Amino acid sequence: MLDVLALHHQIHAMMSAHRDVRRRYDDQLARAQDTLGEWTARWRELVEKLAQSRTSWLVADDIHAPLQTTSPLPACPSPLTVIATDGSQIYPDRHEFASCYLINIGIVVLPYGTRESPMLHSQPRLFYRDEEISRIWNGKQVPVTSEIVAALRGAYEIDALAAHATHAAATPRPTVAMTDGTLILWQLEGKPKEFQHEILSVYLQSFEHFHAQQIPVMGYISQPGSADVINVLRVALCPENPTNCDRCPYKGREQELPCEPIAEVTDASLFAHILGRGERTQVFQSRSTILNEYGSHHIHFFYLNVGAELVRIEIPRWVAATPALLAQVHAVAYDQAQKGQGYPVSLSEAHEQAVIRSDERAQFYRILEQCYVREGVAVNLSRKALKKRTASI
Repeated sequence: MLDVLALHHQIHAMMSAHRDVRRRYDDQLARAQDTLGEWTARWRELVEKLAQSRTSWLVADDIHAPLQTTSPLPACPSPLTVIATDGSQIYPDRHEFASCYLINIGIVVLPYGTRESPMLHSQPRLFYRDEEISRIWNGKQVPVTSEIVAALRGAYEIDALAAHATHAAATPRPTVAMTDGTLILWQLEGKPKEFQHEILSVYLQSFEHFHAQQIPVMGYISQPGSADVINVLRVALCPENPTNCDRCPYKGREQELPCEPIAEVTDASLFAHILGRGERTQVFQSRSTILNEYGSHHIHFFYLNVGAELVRIEIPRWVAATPALLAQVHAVAYDQAQKGQGYPVSLSEAHEQAVIRSDERAQFYRILEQCYVREGVAVNLSRKALKKRTASI
């Protein structure tokens, strides 16, 4: 039970702290905007400095114009098919009687400008075999973790997206594929090579399908917290040329590092003062280490003002390099956000198909329990699980 009265003064203290954070953030944002303006005419000089620099943070690459360059909203194609996937899961729970987990993929196919009906459905998959509920991890057999399940879910999402997009490509109208979140598998960095290969192979094979059919695929990131472009400005602030964070002569001193006055700012905050509604930034390239494994599908990104917010759109290199496909992604991302009142309607519907609610989770375990009893298999719950299922005084 939450003691709201005891919490009240802590909430007031938090609000005071948040005001201080907001003031500091506004100061940093103003400094970032000033730095951006100072380097507008010298952007080629900054690109040269970036090429020679070594930083401890990701910086945007493939800069081919001043950072504040914008592109207007193109016309949305019609007719059109938009395909989206999302996923949900029931994680392994050692307090439950069954060693298993479940991944549910929601799939939505929305045809526009035709008389066809939309398709909305989900694909559940249950994992219970020994090789599925445990993994060889750095030479040791370990139970599957929530991190592993999340990576597998992402792979099944992109695989389902490619399968349905390939089917839709049989029609003469353009098809655009959307998924919620990043296309950069940064979470695989530092993981065992076998696991990296397992997940990466699904993504790369899916990208090959998209590429072969010339279907642009995008990762749509709402409320992005990335700072790749801000980090370019941090290099601009560094007095050293080239910048080398490993040999920074300013570390260990009492004063703030030269690059720190804008370190808390996000790209979205920076471009919020630049992009008009429907406009996007230039296309940047990510320097994430895992992308060395992507080959021709190296991920690029841009920021887009959809009205309700600035979002980050991620696309493979071949989409970024094809003006017609890039224009489709730009237009469809914006149009879908308008249809969904700020968030893409296709992704919202895919989420609704994928989500496993608490009552559905309980129903899943009830069905399992009934099957166990019917087959004469003992059902052993942990004390914690039993306590959750029974009323207390």
